[in-house]
Amino acid sequence: MRLLLLNVLLPFVSSQRNIKDPVKDFCRRHLHQTCIIDSKLYIDGGMVYYSDDVNGWNNSTMLIQNTALIWEDVNDTSSEDFPVQHTNLEKDKNIPSVSGGVLWPDTVNKYFYLFAGEYESIDAAKGRDSQGIDLWKFDTIYNNWTKTKPHVTQNSVRWPAFGAGATHENGWGYYYGGYLTNRSTSGWNGERLMLNTMLKYDMNSTEWTNTTVDKTGRAEGTLQYIPASAGGMLVYFGGVENNSNTGVVSYSDMSQIRVYDIGDNRWYTQTATGKIPRSRRGFCAGTVWARDKSSYNIYIFGGMSANETGLGDIFVLSMPSFQWFLVTPDPNLDIFPRGKAFSSCNIIHNSQFMVIGGYYVNKTIEDCDVKIIGGQHAALLGQESVEQAVDGNASNPAWWHRPMNNATQYRVPDLIKKAIGGNDNGGATAKSPQAGWKTNTELSVYFGATYTAKVRTATREIPSATGSGSGSGHKPNVGAIAGGAVGGVVALIGIIAVVFFCLRSRRRKQDAQTQDPNNIGPTTNPHGPEMARKSVASVSVSQGSTLHSPYPQSPSWSPHGSPPPPAGQPWHGVMPVPDPYYRGSPSSQHHMSGEWGQPRQHGSMYQRTYYPPPPDPSQSPKEQHMHAHSVEMPSVRSPANVAEMPEMKSPVPLRGRD
Repeated sequence: MRLLLLNVLLPFVSSQRNIKDPVKDFCRRHLHQTCIIDSKLYIDGGMVYYSDDVNGWNNSTMLIQNTALIWEDVNDTSSEDFPVQHTNLEKDKNIPSVSGGVLWPDTVNKYFYLFAGEYESIDAAKGRDSQGIDLWKFDTIYNNWTKTKPHVTQNSVRWPAFGAGATHENGWGYYYGGYLTNRSTSGWNGERLMLNTMLKYDMNSTEWTNTTVDKTGRAEGTLQYIPASAGGMLVYFGGVENNSNTGVVSYSDMSQIRVYDIGDNRWYTQTATGKIPRSRRGFCAGTVWARDKSSYNIYIFGGMSANETGLGDIFVLSMPSFQWFLVTPDPNLDIFPRGKAFSSCNIIHNSQFMVIGGYYVNKTIEDCDVKIIGGQHAALLGQESVEQAVDGNASNPAWWHRPMNNATQYRVPDLIKKAIGGNDNGGATAKSPQAGWKTNTELSVYFGATYTAKVRTATREIPSATGSGSGSGHKPNVGAIAGGAVGGVVALIGIIAVVFFCLRSRRRKQDAQTQDPNNIGPTTNPHGPEMARKSVASVSVSQGSTLHSPYPQSPSWSPHGSPPPPAGQPWHGVMPVPDPYYRGSPSSQHHMSGEWGQPRQHGSMYQRTYYPPPPDPSQSPKEQHMHAHSVEMPSVRSPANVAEMPEMKSPVPLRGRD
């Protein structure tokens, strides 16, 4: 009996020691997905460095796939300057944990959908179904996951990675470009394929549309929605692209802005002017607009430049004037020792950036990313930056700043108003590019109209602000039941152990205080953070997206929404935030001493370096040419017996260098 109990308990206790707390042990994260519904910001997937050292990096630091769903209430900054992050939601192992994917938020029905992204390994991708795509949605009211029932049109869809996603107010999710790889698509045996297609998913009808845009494959750029024209528009720029004639992969020119009119189903390319940002990939972006929609402003942060260095600047593209403005730092820097790529950017309070995490390209750096606040950084995008100027100097706006809950409407900043005219609320007088529309005369018509979507009606009952609602009722939470069952089994084992050792002690007639300390006594708390999380009543987890939410967020009203953190649970860790942590950019010296960037390897068996596509820089130009395919997303798997994709590393494209 004793041996049986030891065989059961010891592996369990050992496994608990290896569990990493997603908040307390956090060091860095990148390649994750985020989205916002109401005031809840969800962080999911990606790669995470964990460190059990309160001071940051050490030899125990490990890089692993994030399998937890983390959330924070962006309105909850009462105790500290930044929202407190929580992990009391469950994510079943059947739910994909990926890097470089997207979350499509349905803000009306309170779901978000997880699409695309690379799995941790080729084997993990092979473990998915033969079709290579399961579309999961997360219910933010009842906190559970559901696999969507596939529509017949889903047969033409594969699971890409590192494309660009956006959502439309009508409940449509878009995904442009990306790659098919053997880490993203089940059964994919060919080389990495850069896609020239755009997918549309209708959350209302569950139908998919897969269309070819042109002959050029694109990946790692940004796709943003703006409420212009008769039915809304999409704007794409940045990243890398594949020349359809030569097969050469290069960084995209940031002056070339691709615009898609949703109503007319037509693409246009417009040249932007001003302070053009360096070509980059792996940057993040978010969009805000003037109250009267006379200007639409897309802010970008960071990324990886064409010479493979990290960036730490913010630019903004203002439309319809199609002018680029350098936000910060001004003057810009040639080198950002702490530059980042693959961060997430979300618009909060319709006026601010919440930047989370990022990949530190500088390999000499061994610091964590502001560990005590989970790698969060905030920036003011509007006129508040001037009003909060350092030392009251309006010429030195405080762009990087702690979140401001009382700034709930975007006010066009002086930086932009000086060029396009108008005031804080809009009234822009520059309504076309400085050189005119040239051949894109239709764009003048599209940008001359604004779009207001019809009010969508939820397709399910949404609880009111003061009650749980009637009708369908609350379905049993399978995750909670399963967690309770596991907890019950473990508790039973603990009880048996207690009884066994009590009988043993009694039989030996020894006082408990005289027992040999090497004897294994009962486990007083067999639940580590992971096991405890599975016992929470509100469970089932989904993945976040790099999508922002440009619309005013509803107050946190749902009685069933992301649950408040249970008292006393160690993994919620309220982290004090000293004032200096929000002064300066994520790539500045204000965080910690030393350099930031890709860490040195310390030989831990758990450590491995993760590199996103495109091609391996060790490849010759000929090899890059051979591997840089651009295709329309196929409806069948690639041919077998093609060389397995090599370990992916940051590219050195043949063209497009700074």
